[in-house]
Order: sequence, then structure tokens, then C-alpha cells
Amino acid sequence: MVKLNWLQVNRFRSVKPGTRLTFNPGYNVLLGQNGTGKTTLLNLVAAAVKSDFSEYKEEEFDLSYELASDKGTVTFSVRNENRAFSGAEGASFRKLGELSPEGMIFSPVLSVTAVVSIKQTGLQIKLDTEGKRGSLLRMDGPTPGEPFEIDLSDLAELTPGFALFYGLSQWEANASVVPKPSSEIAELGELILSGVERFDESLEYFNNLGRLHVTFYRRTDGSVFPGRGTFDIPTGMQLRGLAQKKWGADRYVLTDAQIHFLNRTIQLLDIESAEAIIELQDSSKQGQFAFMRLGGMRFYFSHRGGWKISEKMLSYGQKRMLAFMHYLDTARSVVIADELVNGLHHRWIRSCFEAIEQRQAFLTSQNPLLLDYLNFQSPEEVRSAFVLCGWEKGPEQMVWENMSEEAARDFFDSYKVGFQQVGELLQSKGLW
Repeated sequence: MVKLNWLQVNRFRSVKPGTRLTFNPGYNVLLGQNGTGKTTLLNLVAAAVKSDFSEYKEEEFDLSYELASDKGTVTFSVRNENRAFSGAEGASFRKLGELSPEGMIFSPVLSVTAVVSIKQTGLQIKLDTEGKRGSLLRMDGPTPGEPFEIDLSDLAELTPGFALFYGLSQWEANASVVPKPSSEIAELGELILSGVERFDESLEYFNNLGRLHVTFYRRTDGSVFPGRGTFDIPTGMQLRGLAQKKWGADRYVLTDAQIHFLNRTIQLLDIESAEAIIELQDSSKQGQFAFMRLGGMRFYFSHRGGWKISEKMLSYGQKRMLAFMHYLDTARSVVIADELVNGLHHRWIRSCFEAIEQRQAFLTSQNPLLLDYLNFQSPEEVRSAFVLCGWEKGPEQMVWENMSEEAARDFFDSYKVGFQQVGELLQSKGLW
């Protein structure tokens, strides 16, 4: 599983420059009043984990972070800053940039440095990019190799993760590269192409379930393969099987026995059975390929009393449970959840913690119920498990920091006594 080891903010919005956060491989809880940047930090963590900062492509920033798994580590330094362009060069940036009185075009340029270390083989590679050009350098030999120039102009959206993976693919395809790092490139996919997003504090994620879609293609020999889509992998695989059997049907039905997150949801909600209905939204044929787009997923739940309801009739908390169970099927390594306990019964909160399992988790909560499910074995674990979010005056800037060593020791000593819950302890010590 992928973990985010640390994050350093040299420049980002109103965050204090030089901020460095070390993260726990298990639970990380962001504490602070409203407006101190907890949601902003969660979104930044999500961008780092998937190495995709396209959400911030019009902003200037300078960040460093490290991703790790049992395969190895990747350390990224990512900088997006406005550069001045003029003449023909500036014309290509006119749509994105701003025109100065002197006729110069200012447009953001993304620069990336990444150092890859693979444990099993000892492979070490350094990537340097600026805009659409870059180079790779192998560093694990007795002397550094020659830089391999890479061209990223084919990438529609330049992200640090895809820049590294695409550059490595070019490098591997080059005839002069010996030995071929094919296995290492495959292993890197887990580290730098993880799909993750923030689970919101309300029903946005739930509402987006109905907007999920996938496109399937069928060859003349009857074989079906997926194209672009937003469904989670397990559900997408089930739909592919149905499409293979009943190509072109108006709708496809998946039961709770076929969908992991739906089965887990009915157990938690104490409902007898459930099914998901996915509709045909578009279809056509081009040459030797036929394609169809499926989406508009709806749910129906059957109670033991014999009555049936749709997802629209679920309570607020039930909707969030359904949404979070689906989220866990997509967040295979890292969980990022804003105000997770909103609307949830305390038994459901415990179930959520159990379902997170060995994933790294980044959570916020203004409700002490979430904090009371945390366990600590040492002051060091306390220190890395909490991120304190606040504001500093003169100049006004957001401050994100781990708990101090002294505060962590004091908290842990009180925690071992066992007289107060975690939330009470944090409040009594002025940490929350």
C-alpha cells in the first residue's frame, strides 16, 4: 500500500512557508477551528498522493513530498511559477496567461524533480522536467549515467506522476537502454498513479454516484474491453461481464452479491438485499468497433418486512454510509475523509474504522466521537498522528504543524492513565 511519509510546503496560498508535516502510516487527524485550512490540507494531501496538481495549475506553489510502499520510495519536488514569454513563444500561452502592459505573457510553468528508489533491485532514477521537456538520469551505478532526454508534449495534462511514468516508458522503449527496467516501471505504477480524492463532509460524493459512467467497446469477434470511465474497478469488471453477455441492453442489474461495497452496506444498515441498476446512455458503431456508454447508477433496497426503497429514500446517515463504503472500494491505499462521522451512529463509526483496515487515513472531525476510536502506543505516535491547524498573526498566515515533542509526551502520559477520552484530553490541554 502507498503511504505519504511527509509533505513540505515552501509556497502555497497563505500557508506559512517552510511548513513540514510528518505523517503517521495509520491515522492522521487534522485539528483546528473552522477556517484554518483543514479541508485545504486534505485536498493537498490528495493531490500529493496521486501526484496530480492540475487543480492548482493556475496557481503558484512550491511543494515537496515523499510517497512510499513496500516496493520503494519516490520523493517529489514540484514547483509551479509564472514565467514571462514574448513574441511567438508568448502567443501559445495567451489563453492561459495574463498580458502585461509591456506585451509580455505571464503563464504558469510546472517544474518537477523526482528521485525514485526501488528496494528489490536498488534502482535509483532522477527525473527533471520543466514544462514539456525533461530528462532522466540513472543514479544507482558506480558513476552517474548519461541523461536521457524525454518529450512530454503528447501529454494533454502534465502531472508529476504521469510525467515520471511516461518518461520512464520512453526510456524503457529506447534501444540503447540496457538492462530494461520493465519490472521496476510496472511497480512504480502503484506508487505514482494512485487514484484518490477527498470524501466530503456532506453528500457530494453520494450524489456523484449517479454520475459515474463507463464506455465499453466490442470488436467484431464479440470480445468486449473497457474504455474511459469513472466506475470503481470491481464494479467496472462486473459490468464488463454483463456487457459481454447482453450487449446493447437498456439496463444492467448488479446485486449486492456481485458488488462488494453494496454487500457491506446492507450488512451495516441491516437491510435484506440491494441491487444497482446501470442504464444504457449512448451507443453507436464505427467501423469494426461498436461502443456503448453506461451510467446513471441507481440503487434499490429490500427490507425484511417486504418493502422496497430507492437510495433517495435513505436517511442522511445511510446515504453517507453507502457513499463511504463505495469510497473505500476506490481508495485502495489512502483514505482522505472530511468530517467522516457526520450523521453516523456510533456503531457505524466503529465499522468505518474497521473497514479502513491497514490504509493510511487523513481525517477531520469537530465531533469527539471520531477521536475516541484512536489508540496510541508511544509519544512519537501521538506526535505524528495529529496535525494542528491554526492562524498566525503578523503576517496573517495559516500554520499547520505536528504536535511538539513536549506536548506529545504530556498527552501520552495522561492518555495512559485512562481517565479521559482522547477528545477530552485534547481540549483540556488546549490542543483542540
